[in-house]
Amino acid sequence: MRVFHKMLSAVLYVVWDVAAAAAAVVIGLGLRFGFDNAALKPGFYASRAEFILLAVVVLLLCNVLFRCYNDVWSRSGLPEYLRQIGSVATSTAILLLCAAIFQFVPFEILIIIAMLELIFVLTVRASVRVATWLQTRVRSIRIRSRMTRVVIYGAGEAGTNLLHKLANNPEEHRLPVCFIDDNQGMWGKKVGGLPVVGGRDRLGEAIRTYNAGEVILAISSAGHDMLKELLIICHGMHCPLRRFGTIDEVNESSFSNAKISDLNLEDLLKRDSVQLNMRAVQDFVAGKTVLVTGGAGSIGSEICRQVLAFGARRLLVFDIFENGLYEINNELGALYPAERYRLLLGSIRDAARLEEVFARYRPEVVFHAAAHKHVPMMEYNPMEALKNNVFGTLNVAKAAIDAHAEKFILISTDKAVNPANIMGASKRIAELCVQLLNRESRTELAAVRFGNVLGSSGSVVPFFKKQIERGGPVTVTHPKMRRYFMTIPEAVQLVLEAGAMARGGEIFVLDMGEPVLIYDLACDLIRLSGYEPDKDIRIEFTGLRPGEKLFEEISLAEEDVSKTPNDKIYICRPGGFDEQRIRELVELLRGYLKKGDDAGAFACVRALVPTFKSAGAPCDCGKEAPTWNTSA
Repeated sequence: MRVFHKMLSAVLYVVWDVAAAAAAVVIGLGLRFGFDNAALKPGFYASRAEFILLAVVVLLLCNVLFRCYNDVWSRSGLPEYLRQIGSVATSTAILLLCAAIFQFVPFEILIIIAMLELIFVLTVRASVRVATWLQTRVRSIRIRSRMTRVVIYGAGEAGTNLLHKLANNPEEHRLPVCFIDDNQGMWGKKVGGLPVVGGRDRLGEAIRTYNAGEVILAISSAGHDMLKELLIICHGMHCPLRRFGTIDEVNESSFSNAKISDLNLEDLLKRDSVQLNMRAVQDFVAGKTVLVTGGAGSIGSEICRQVLAFGARRLLVFDIFENGLYEINNELGALYPAERYRLLLGSIRDAARLEEVFARYRPEVVFHAAAHKHVPMMEYNPMEALKNNVFGTLNVAKAAIDAHAEKFILISTDKAVNPANIMGASKRIAELCVQLLNRESRTELAAVRFGNVLGSSGSVVPFFKKQIERGGPVTVTHPKMRRYFMTIPEAVQLVLEAGAMARGGEIFVLDMGEPVLIYDLACDLIRLSGYEPDKDIRIEFTGLRPGEKLFEEISLAEEDVSKTPNDKIYICRPGGFDEQRIRELVELLRGYLKKGDDAGAFACVRALVPTFKSAGAPCDCGKEAPTWNTSA
């Protein structure tokens, strides 16, 4: 079809050139001899038919010689017009030569004919070019009118790369209109043809003046306070705030794959990127069989991803949640061959199943992430928390020791420190059991303790998002409630490095940064969703839930906390403890759980964890658990 259109275009130009050459000769003769001259009587042009035919043929041959019919005149430029002028000049020179030899017309007529030919031939070609330009211009104006007008925040390298990206990708449907930059030296100047109108205090004015529908952040130094201020300004102007690439991409000046995306909570809780000891982690897991309990959960599945990425020979994903195993299988199956991983369905409370798995696959590294973690739910099911978190951990740890695993890493929580709930107390007992087993085993057993992770199942962020989607209210337990937060990938990276550091008996504590007010977190999420807190979406305070504290701690008073080569990882070494007494209390607790003696079980918990501050958790003594408040 394209070849047909090209041939049709050439034929039309040939037809036009035939008419142009003939008309030029006729008009040229008329201009020379006068249109009302007697010479124009019938028979005058007929007697010069051979000359007219010669002029037409010579022009066509010269156009072919100069490849004028190969040009795309709708996109023509100076080279095409110079070739056409050269063709007409050459045809005129040939006609002059013929006139000198045969004396059939005066020379001055040929000059007139040449000028007329040039006007006729170039006019139609220029008209095609102008028509195409006008059509493109009209289309461009229509497209631009439908485009989102964009203010780019940051006129540095990232901002100029974003400008070029948008200019070269009209399918983005974004039209940059100006820059905002905090560097006063840039104000009043132009970058890529766009004005830098001022700093942060001019952002609202720029949005209004340029009728912007979007602000895109392209600056690497945007901290938490700056992002919140920009979000508030943009929200007040009803203008969404987005970012260009991740902070790491901007810092690395790697913009080729950078994308425009919505601002998210991780940006507002910005933390420095993890500086991982890649070599140590690779030596830790590469070429080894690694088992992850709770491997279908939020933390466990990320451990699975990163372990395979670091070159584990085989990954064993152990979980009781079959739907979660199905999902992780779909994900891993798209990236790795089937022999690189195995999906193992089972419960950590089933010691026989664990012994079977460990005996068959002989894992060298074990990450124990399986646990009951939901604080209010465990307050109403405390015995299940103890059975799973304490004795499930013991089952996995003993199976690892019996299989001569090199390392066992327990994923613990900051709620184990001075616990105010049975979940935290059960995790603290699990830590004690791990430290106790480490003293009598060649397997190196350690624990990693950290706080809340963003986006994990059952965490506050997805809960708030659902409340916002429903139109509110967003429920916060207390205006002074604070929590530590970390992204899942960041937490797992630090878990892997802590595992590489482990020599047995340590409790590693991750630096979670500054604690965050849950109220501020709720406000940020509401603004990110395009609403105004307490105006569009109401925030309600509902009171502390059973087992909750206003502020979580990360280490016990008796623990010796020391630094490691990684600034974000600390080691808590336990003070002295009575091993025999702990063994006896754990076995006593096991007996009470088997008998269903809740009071005896709680007495054991308080003896094992003297800092357990619960005033008395509800029990699942055959009673129906009341509905508890699910606010954050």
